[in-house]
Amino acid sequence: MSCALKMISPKSLGLIVIGDEILNGKAKDSNSRQVCLTAPLFGVRLRKISVIPDDSDAIAEEVRNYMNRYDYVITSGGIGSTHDDVTYEGVAKALNEKIIIHPKFLQTLKRLSEPNMISSSDPITKLAKIPESSELLYATGIQMDSDSSYPIGKVKNIFILPGVPCLFNMGLEIIKDHIRDPNVIFFHHSLYLTTMETEIAKDLSQLAEKYQGLVSIGSYPAFHNNYYRVRIAFDSLEENTLKLAYEEAERLFKDYIIRYNPYPINKADEEVYKLCKQAESNLGKRVAKSLQFIEEVLNKYSDSELVICFNGGKDCTALLHLIHAAIQHQSHNNNNHSENIKPTRLPKLLYIRSCSTFPEIELFVEKIVDGYYSLWSKISRPDLRQYEQRHADVNSQTSSCSMDNSVFIYEGSIQSALERFLGDYPEIRGAFMGTRYTDPGAYKMSHMVMSDPGWPQILRINPLLEWTYSDVWNFLRSLSLPYCSLYDAGYTSIGSMEDTHPNPQLRYITESGRIAYHPAYTLNEGICERIGRVHENTKTD
Repeated sequence: MSCALKMISPKSLGLIVIGDEILNGKAKDSNSRQVCLTAPLFGVRLRKISVIPDDSDAIAEEVRNYMNRYDYVITSGGIGSTHDDVTYEGVAKALNEKIIIHPKFLQTLKRLSEPNMISSSDPITKLAKIPESSELLYATGIQMDSDSSYPIGKVKNIFILPGVPCLFNMGLEIIKDHIRDPNVIFFHHSLYLTTMETEIAKDLSQLAEKYQGLVSIGSYPAFHNNYYRVRIAFDSLEENTLKLAYEEAERLFKDYIIRYNPYPINKADEEVYKLCKQAESNLGKRVAKSLQFIEEVLNKYSDSELVICFNGGKDCTALLHLIHAAIQHQSHNNNNHSENIKPTRLPKLLYIRSCSTFPEIELFVEKIVDGYYSLWSKISRPDLRQYEQRHADVNSQTSSCSMDNSVFIYEGSIQSALERFLGDYPEIRGAFMGTRYTDPGAYKMSHMVMSDPGWPQILRINPLLEWTYSDVWNFLRSLSLPYCSLYDAGYTSIGSMEDTHPNPQLRYITESGRIAYHPAYTLNEGICERIGRVHENTKTD
């Protein structure tokens, strides 16, 4: 490695997030993360993020500091027609400029609104009141007089974007060509280790010192990850030098390296369908058979006629990912002009919460919903008491559940919650379930069977019937899929807090004499899966 090698200095970027609702916790800021991920693709380095209130003086002060310190400044939020939308005003103050009604901006607003509905006194005209030196930026290939040509305001090196995430992302697309430096490309690689950060600190410090100024090397401990304890991140503007540093780290920490995919949901179909090609393995055969069955169901029923029963356990987690992969696969086939496969999306997800659910299950369900459904879903939580009050009048036809919702959380027993859910959504015909033959009472089950007498009638769809305990864990861990943290604490089958304990087969004594448990995936005998369960009167994972 030549010490004469110098890194190109990328231009700097600062982000100012504006909004009282961010500071008081009433709204979640996702735009900061989006800029963190996007900045390297633009060839710029994000240097600072500030979150400030809807106050024109505070905005002016922060913008003034940022514009003199960084090459580019992006603001997020504070654009609108209400009294607290004062970002334009604050930017104008920072530049000692007047606020004017921009004629082209006003024309755009008129085109995007009902004809002749905007007057000079209309509150929406506030959107067109921008600093007088502002430049309007439009999406590439979009003409100013297009009906879809809502612009982004630019003043000097400041890009003023809306705060609504979908509009903010559209704004990033518009401004990228005004920020991107084609001469700067960031290269990145990560190494995932199963040991504690303290165990590698000395060697890692020496490695970072060796490549100082050429490769940025950082370590990030993970306290709640199912797979690794620390991630080592390598960033550089010089690809070959980064490769040298990464390969040296591989040699240093070879005993702790684990294969890990941080984004298993994004390209699920590619990885899952690869497993199908492993015809020599039992797991490959079972994955292929389950996918074929799921595809047949998706082609027979629309997504509005199906529901996925999810309780946070390992089996239904594997099932959800299989369905997600099948739908991704169908979507890609549709994009390739296949006429035989109809478009679809994930069916509704039903989570039935008991009175004694583990907190860890609750957290995991939230994580799963965010990962698989966040792009299009709203969560409906019809409260049990509200439901009973709503149905006290037998003539009432009102339901608190919206047909736009995709995720449903019902309270109570499985039977009563399912009855209420099907009452709210009578169009549901089939329910995907994570049942396996080794579950209590499932040895006579078939892949498609109606529910038992006395239960709400629905077609039970069981793609995982033939899977073993080991199959489930090999599937989850080979794809780096998330799962509930209780499984890493020795729980192998999870029900309620009242009837579930760590599996005694996994118990061991630590060097300090403390009782501990190996993770669930280390259990070799699948027949011992449910030893930690007190009662066996319900199907759980």
